[in-house]
Amino acid sequence: MTSGAHRGRWLLVALAACGTASASPRLLGRDTLFGEAPLDKPVPMAEFAAPESALPPSHRFSGALRLSDPGAGGGFAVVTDLWDRAGEVGQPIAHLPDFDFRFVQRGDDVVPLEQGVQRRRHPYWEIVLEPGKAWDEADDGPFTRAAVPFALVERAANCVHNGVLSWLFDDEGRVSRVAYEIASETCGYLKFDMWGLAGAEYRPQELAAEVAPVLERMDAHRRSRLPVRPLAELGQDYPGVEPARLGVADGIRPQDISVLGVVVDGVHYRGDCPTREGPYPFCDELALPSYSTAKSIFAAVALMRMERLYPGTVNATVASLVDACGGRRWRDVTLGDALDMATGNYYETGPMADEDSRPSRDFIFADRHADKIDFACHHYPRKAKPGTCFVYHTSDTYVLGTALSRLLASKQGAGADTYESLIAGPLWKPMQLSALLDDALRTYDDAAQPFTGWGLTYEPDDIVRIAAWLEAGAHVGDEPYLDQALLDAALQRTPADRGLDAGEPGVKYHNGFWAFDAGPSIGCAKPVWVPFMSGVSGITVAMFPNGVTYYYYSDGYVFRWQSAREAADRIRSLCE
Repeated sequence: MTSGAHRGRWLLVALAACGTASASPRLLGRDTLFGEAPLDKPVPMAEFAAPESALPPSHRFSGALRLSDPGAGGGFAVVTDLWDRAGEVGQPIAHLPDFDFRFVQRGDDVVPLEQGVQRRRHPYWEIVLEPGKAWDEADDGPFTRAAVPFALVERAANCVHNGVLSWLFDDEGRVSRVAYEIASETCGYLKFDMWGLAGAEYRPQELAAEVAPVLERMDAHRRSRLPVRPLAELGQDYPGVEPARLGVADGIRPQDISVLGVVVDGVHYRGDCPTREGPYPFCDELALPSYSTAKSIFAAVALMRMERLYPGTVNATVASLVDACGGRRWRDVTLGDALDMATGNYYETGPMADEDSRPSRDFIFADRHADKIDFACHHYPRKAKPGTCFVYHTSDTYVLGTALSRLLASKQGAGADTYESLIAGPLWKPMQLSALLDDALRTYDDAAQPFTGWGLTYEPDDIVRIAAWLEAGAHVGDEPYLDQALLDAALQRTPADRGLDAGEPGVKYHNGFWAFDAGPSIGCAKPVWVPFMSGVSGITVAMFPNGVTYYYYSDGYVFRWQSAREAADRIRSLCE
């Protein structure tokens, strides 16, 4: 468009909106975005969403957006910091990483070309960018408004803090300051609000050669998502189910919930992704941490795939594959024992006693493979025969991942990677899962060892479709992709092989999956074993044997889901 066309479009927008504008002007209005005053406090998330009166965008964004100084200014308010992360990390934790990314716009979609979890030069954060939206508003004059969801991801642990960016732009390369705000997370030990207005530079570029595959992938991913309905409709479709009780009836505080949903017969009933400033505007794109659900969908899947490709893998010893674990305490520990967290090496058997210790926390936050594997191999003494006693250790799963990397390289060459070669390439990409799952978090060194037992990031749709794939037998085409005996045992389909007792009555752990006997809690006369995945802070993905999947991501350290058992039983009896 010419500048005259811009003015004409602005006039048309203003006339069309006459009499319909909100009585309350935007807090992030044009004057604020193009001004110099700081943003004093967080604003409602509605400031980053298109209003009902929004019109199609009159300008097209195509090029690079750079924030001039994202490491300075802005606001940061700690809500919870149980482990003094802000004190230990210092000022960098309160600021965005370096930001210079390319975006392209098609219609009202604003799409980042750099997708997935991006490493930056920041001592604590990696960053995620997801597709956002562009639109026109009367009060913005000759500019188009963009809003893009983003998230900060811990580079060594796995907390995810979700936010939104917003700015004004035109076709002539003019751009406002960029407003950013974080007001939610899935992170039990570190919660904060972060907000500000950062100076920006827009470098328009035609990116046609690189755009097509990115847009094709986005379209394919959106088509592959399960249909989503509001969680409240679950009660309408299945009378007797009370959606409002889910989670909160189990003691999960509403303010601790990132997202909660139920999948029945391929329909995804989902909540609205609350934040401290109202519903998140991009719930479909909400970034979630795997934490220990990765023990199921990375560690377990990788070992089960290796067992199918190379029978006997599960019985290979750790000491034969991990040089750092060459001592006596690892000589009789198999890869299967490590997946079961039954290595026999531990200090205390009490629930999470070892895992919640300060040395274990330091292991999680270590950046280098040498530090992680030294702890994992040498910290715990031998106390029991391997395979006999479950003691929860994320470090055991890290040992397993290291062993699998060594074994895969010996079979397929040095370029083979346990995550890309066994999982992301052959599984997640053909399933058209989100780009967030393209890679796992890795150590910051030449080893680039994937964490295996934590460190994945995904959207809500990704995890429920992965659960459905596992429940359906984990096939690729007509062929089982995983060792069927290991998978059946993990999903409690082998009554003679339930796994090890896992700290509480009726709870088992086997092949990287938890299981709970739900029968007594819903009045069944027989056991009803429900396999589930779990993660720190308050993450549960329960796969009921009647085909219902229930999940919640929260950060109040509550791991109860009786309300879901009752709801699943009302949808289809679990006792039959």
